[in-house]
Amino acid sequence: MKAYQYEIESRLIKMLMCLCVVLSFAGCNSDEEIEGDPYAGGKEPYGIRFLVDAPSPDRAYPGELVTYKAKGLSKWFNQQGKPDFSFFISNEKAEIVLATDTTITVKVPESLSSGIAHILLNEQIFYGPKLTVLGNVSVDKGYVVQKRIPGAIYSCLEHWSQKEHYHLVGSFMPLTSSDARIRCIAWIDNKGSVAGGWNGTYYKTDSGQGIGHDLKNPNSGEGGSYSYYAKSISYFNNDKSGNNPNVLISGKFTQYYPVQREQPTSVNNMMKVDHGIGMMFDNKQLPSIKNGRLISTRITRFNGGTKEAPVATFVTSDDKVIAVGNITQYCKIDIDRSYAEELAYEFTPVKTVLRMNNLGALDEDYRKNKEGVNGVIQDAYMDEEDGVVIVGSINSFDGINVNNIVRIDKNGNIDQQFLQNIGTGANGAITKIRYNKKRKKAMLVGMFTEFNGVPCSGVVMLNRDGTVDPTFKLRKMEGGTANFATILNDHDFVVMSGTFTKYDGVTRQGFLILTMEGEAMQKFNVPGLFLGELNQVIETKTSTNDNGLLLMGDFYRFNGERVDNIVKIEVDFD
Repeated sequence: MKAYQYEIESRLIKMLMCLCVVLSFAGCNSDEEIEGDPYAGGKEPYGIRFLVDAPSPDRAYPGELVTYKAKGLSKWFNQQGKPDFSFFISNEKAEIVLATDTTITVKVPESLSSGIAHILLNEQIFYGPKLTVLGNVSVDKGYVVQKRIPGAIYSCLEHWSQKEHYHLVGSFMPLTSSDARIRCIAWIDNKGSVAGGWNGTYYKTDSGQGIGHDLKNPNSGEGGSYSYYAKSISYFNNDKSGNNPNVLISGKFTQYYPVQREQPTSVNNMMKVDHGIGMMFDNKQLPSIKNGRLISTRITRFNGGTKEAPVATFVTSDDKVIAVGNITQYCKIDIDRSYAEELAYEFTPVKTVLRMNNLGALDEDYRKNKEGVNGVIQDAYMDEEDGVVIVGSINSFDGINVNNIVRIDKNGNIDQQFLQNIGTGANGAITKIRYNKKRKKAMLVGMFTEFNGVPCSGVVMLNRDGTVDPTFKLRKMEGGTANFATILNDHDFVVMSGTFTKYDGVTRQGFLILTMEGEAMQKFNVPGLFLGELNQVIETKTSTNDNGLLLMGDFYRFNGERVDNIVKIEVDFD
């Protein structure tokens, strides 16, 4: 048996050696040395190509004339002197005004976004340079993110005392030397400088700062994955350190490093920190598991949390903490049974939504004996009355049939009036929801085609009471779907992202600024290719103190250019 195995292995080795020799000889010839035409029998070359020069001008408004440089155009004119080819900018057909053998002048279409040009001849496409279409939206070139943010940004919170300075939370962490030295929690100022934290006078850029996993915590690796992230961040109202409100952060993590040189603190998917994102903890004297000697051990001051990562957490008006998600267990550190080297944990069964006080203690009377969700929760928001709207792929909630959306009031009971108003709800999963407290309206996106019988191709605007707002009418979307939509606070617009390539018959690749009626006005929709997904949009000021939007999420292209999950744009809303 061994001799037979050896013979097979010997033959395989010889075959591999022969293959390597053949490949090495084949690789010795350069392209210039290849004899004959490797494409013989294919279509005749047309002799057309764009030159590398940018168009003149390279930035233009709709209706203006732009000249491109090309080669080999003259033989593709008919007897009347008209071209046999068509010209497109960002996939929109442009009128050819003048063409020679080396130049082609076109009129910029009235409806289009920034993008590359191409010539179409006999079903062959010849790609050209990009044209930037001018309008009321442009990238703020003065806002330069100094370091890459290598991962998704899920949410942000404006610094309590520093306007337009934000705490960011997400799944980002340093991968290369060009990345910001941050782990899932960061701070960014109004000029784009990124750091791990902020104490009022200087940046903390310790590479160890941020969240992670305490491998001794039984909640680590929940669901079979040791990945971690921070997803929600909120201020408390009256729970303060000095004059500054404390902060609640939640996600999927079981450890927090204030800075690398300090002792990490074990947590359970959520924690309370001060306004500078410094850990709030108490030093407890716990016995050593080795000899019983007392050792000072850091215990999180917010001693509460969950076994499973919450989808979202909220702080109520009276500083209670609400956690929402596909949750089955509340978790806290059992200090009386803990050792300095090995903490003990206590678990309590819960169903979907739980409430804690500002120190993490479970409110055992909240939603007592409720059944919770049958399905998967994907998103949620808290309204101005401390009610929570929950969405996802949901069949029933607390034993009552629902169609992917439900609201519970501040006491944790199903809002029957809201349930009545949503009627048949969504006929498919709702993946994301964003609520505007100022306008008392919500934007929903998902895999549905109707909401309460109203056709709405995956995007719908709801009033606070759950009724559909009929003034917003989504136009035909092609090539993909929406993955995010939100209403701005101070201007009457909806910002949307997705995988779509056309909106209302015009090429709009992944990013839209719509009116409250759903119209994509040309002057607000000039940015080109967007690839990814938005998670949050903040109205802010640009580097020139003009109106702007800070876009954050999980995306790597904006206006066809490389970005890393955050970009600021200038918007003239007039």
